[in-house]
Amino acid sequence: MALLDKWIALDMGAYLARFYDFSTQKQIVLKTIIAKKGKETLGVSDQALAYLYKDLDTTQIQYPISHGQILHSIEPLVQKGLNELHAFDGLLRPSVLVSVPTQLSQRQRELWQQMFLDCGVRKVEFISNLNALQEEGSCFLVHSGHSYTEIHVCAYGKVLVSKTIYYAGAQIDEQIQRIVYNKTAHLKEMASLAFWQQKNNLLLCYAFDSRQILHQIQIESSLLWPAFEMVSAQISLWVKHCFDGLPASLQEHFLMHGIELSGGLADCFGPSQFISKNISCPVLCTKRGQYDMIDALKGVKSA
Repeated sequence: MALLDKWIALDMGAYLARFYDFSTQKQIVLKTIIAKKGKETLGVSDQALAYLYKDLDTTQIQYPISHGQILHSIEPLVQKGLNELHAFDGLLRPSVLVSVPTQLSQRQRELWQQMFLDCGVRKVEFISNLNALQEEGSCFLVHSGHSYTEIHVCAYGKVLVSKTIYYAGAQIDEQIQRIVYNKTAHLKEMASLAFWQQKNNLLLCYAFDSRQILHQIQIESSLLWPAFEMVSAQISLWVKHCFDGLPASLQEHFLMHGIELSGGLADCFGPSQFISKNISCPVLCTKRGQYDMIDALKGVKSA
């Protein structure tokens, strides 16, 4: 990075957006949700949550990113993150380094770039998830976030396998929604903690009924296990499919050295256990999977 450049790293996930200022080392985390009324932005991140269950006839709740694709304008979200970092203070406009899905299309890449430029940034540089996470030598990477999972195998100086599947954290939320009739990521986190502890805790949450009356719901952890099991099993099956297609020498290498699991879903009970069982190899996870991508971006040196 040039000495006088002001760089901000962005991990724009479908559930959370993380902003990191290289110069101040300050980090901002926002929920990827926007509340709008016509063209007016009513709230971003936590402010938008206040509109989830009111003025439903006039208010639109937007989840602007899904499967790595921009579905709605992310400008209010980007502006809020940059403003909270005071990125526009001083004479220099900020430049942004953005992690994007490895298989992002050129059309989507141009759309991402234009939206960042419309926010007033000076320059935009992209780095794919694979390039951000890849290490030297042979590696088997599984990066699972909120709306998709990437599987990559690198060896002999090239990428042997590159696969994207749409099984990840959001699909667990959708299954939980079918079980308790209310979408909530908090139940996923509480249930995951219970599974790690090998307990069947009684979980509590609040939900609105059809008349918009708030009720308390009690549900045992075990009743949510099918949601975790379905998504974990699908990810594991795809990982095994990729593993089975490798040369025997590479299979032996990964059986000894393990498969790397990163991303927000790596924090949840299920994926690592299923992968390890299906392939009989160690699964290497960080202790803060939700921060893996932004941590990787911190180490990137732009030209």
